[in-house]
Amino acid sequence: KMNKHLHNSLRALFLSLAVLLSLPMLAVTVEIDGINYDLNAEAKQATVIAKSSGKYSGEVVIPESVEFKGVTHSVTSIGANAFEDCSGLTSVTIGNSVEIIGFLAFSGCFGLNSVTIGNSVEIIGFGAFRDCSDLTSVTIPNSVTSIGESAFSGCSCLTSVTIGNSVTSIGVAAFYGCSGLTSLTIPNSVTSIGLLAFSDCSGLTSVTIGNSVEIIGEKAFRDCPELLDVY
Repeated sequence: KMNKHLHNSLRALFLSLAVLLSLPMLAVTVEIDGINYDLNAEAKQATVIAKSSGKYSGEVVIPESVEFKGVTHSVTSIGANAFEDCSGLTSVTIGNSVEIIGFLAFSGCFGLNSVTIGNSVEIIGFGAFRDCSDLTSVTIPNSVTSIGESAFSGCSCLTSVTIGNSVTSIGVAAFYGCSGLTSLTIPNSVTSIGLLAFSDCSGLTSVTIGNSVEIIGEKAFRDCPELLDVY
């Protein structure tokens, strides 16, 4: 029995080692020009991550690619929580190679007043710009297909939103509490508007809804007392 147990233990150990040895060496964390990245050596891709100590501040430009040890990596995503609560961040320009803005990526960046979203972004994740209360305008490019839940909720100074014509879904509470918004055009590409999507947008007076919308979630425009015109 002991020999059998030892055999099984050794077999499990060898299998574990085989699995580990088969895994590609992916996780390399580096700082380049003041921005931290996780590098995927196999795919030659980079993800922006949070600083190992301290917070990002001032103006940040996320490049389309970074070079590490002579190898060029395309910057394809902004990781979850990468800039969360960076209250000193004032401006962000997102390079055209970025495809995903992760969960809570810029949440709580109270001082952020300017964002340029690159034209390869497809997904704006949950709470990506939540409570960015100084943000005044945002243009969501035509590459974006999904605006995540609570993506811009609490952006109380947001007065101008341009939604690209590839967006198909506006998530739950996506623009909840954006009290500075006065008018809004939802393009023909959109098929669903989530629950509470524009709730508490107390300054909203006019909304144009595209002709492909099939679902308008419950209370999507709750507490919009100035909303008189819906087209």
